[in-house]
Amino acid sequence: MKPGDHVYFIGIGGARLSALAKILLESGYRVSGSDRTRSRNTTELEKKGIKIHYGHDEQQITDEIDVVVYTNAVGEDNPELLKAREMKLPIYEGAELLGLLMKEKGVGIAVAGTHGKTTTTAMIALLLIEGGKDPTVEVGGEMKELVGNYRTGKGPYFVVEACEFRRSFLYLSPKIAVITNVDWDHPDCFPTAGDVVRTFQEFISLVPPDGKVVCWRDDPNFPELAAAARAPLRTFGLSSEADWSCQQIEWCAPLGIKGRLFHAGQEVGELKLNVPGEYNILNALAAVATVAEVGVPVSDALVFLQEFTGVRRRFEVKGEAGGVIVVDDYAHHPRAVKNILKAAREQFSGRIWCVFQPHLYSRTKYLFDDFAQAFRNADILVLADIYAARETDPGDISSRLLAEETKKYHSDVRYIGGLEQIKEHLLTATRPGDLVITMGAGDVYKVGEDFLEAKLESLKSR
Repeated sequence: MKPGDHVYFIGIGGARLSALAKILLESGYRVSGSDRTRSRNTTELEKKGIKIHYGHDEQQITDEIDVVVYTNAVGEDNPELLKAREMKLPIYEGAELLGLLMKEKGVGIAVAGTHGKTTTTAMIALLLIEGGKDPTVEVGGEMKELVGNYRTGKGPYFVVEACEFRRSFLYLSPKIAVITNVDWDHPDCFPTAGDVVRTFQEFISLVPPDGKVVCWRDDPNFPELAAAARAPLRTFGLSSEADWSCQQIEWCAPLGIKGRLFHAGQEVGELKLNVPGEYNILNALAAVATVAEVGVPVSDALVFLQEFTGVRRRFEVKGEAGGVIVVDDYAHHPRAVKNILKAAREQFSGRIWCVFQPHLYSRTKYLFDDFAQAFRNADILVLADIYAARETDPGDISSRLLAEETKKYHSDVRYIGGLEQIKEHLLTATRPGDLVITMGAGDVYKVGEDFLEAKLESLKSR
């Protein structure tokens, strides 16, 4: 594969493949692709001159194509993928291509973990950019500091968000691996929590002896993860046992948090963030520990971190109308839900509405009990129907069932189902001083956006 080659992306609108398409385009490749439907990402790609087909048709795979890249999400029975295999074209899954590009660059930094990997990747990217390291970046969310979800740099560093789904991160070539945490998720891929841990052990073992592994010291799975490392280990956490730790943590207005930073038992400065939550302190510790390994001074990193304003759909303040503040977050796992609502409770004194859209039938089913107990810090929970994504309804799990179970632990649970109906309910039931958090990995963010638009229109008409 070389500049000038025509690379065709199947599923080009996805977070990873859209970023890779832009990186290759800016590196001198010819790029085209396909996706099921038009989206924000495909529109941006088309503006850059990339031809995109809507719908997957084998006739779109022609002799003009040199290389095909696909995402696991399209499935092995995708007609374009089958045609490419029949034509014996070179084919790479997105993570495989990332692994090749990481090797070419020289120093691949792969950020993995069940929670926090997008934000941690974004923080590391910001610190390397501001630190003059000129990295290439592929991140699963949109950073305000980047134009979208990628960056093409000239330095040797390639920072990537490494996803464990379908074990795709095992295709990567990290010189530095960052593990934010390990939790049981993707039950459709990992039948047990032990399967998840073993897969992360395999990922850690990819790092060569002359690399580094950065790991959360307080993770319950830390002993097993550390045992898999062939490279030196660097740890972060809130306990003094970690190489990098933060103490005396406190909230700071309007939506920030700070604490004293320690390295090897010595205080080295104040870690201050303008994003909320103790979980973001951990993300920042991972970022500082990582960039310190490639020569970014700690004092500089602490200054740069104060510039970090978050990632789209990560406690993103969408706006305010009629005294009601709307925040959106991607949280779709019980632990992430708890973290977000805890941060909200510690920052806001008014009523907290959580509008939650479960993501995948399998995740909702296998983590059912944990989900039922995850919303205690919300005053009012509104449940939308499950966002199916790649799955079909098995008929034995629903948001209505989740609502009934959640009522055992929460005094105000409202199953409403449709997003339009939820918006209408919010328009009549919210009051000034309320905080509405839309939460989930599907399209629940539309509720908050439509609510704000309708609320502002009604205020104008008065």
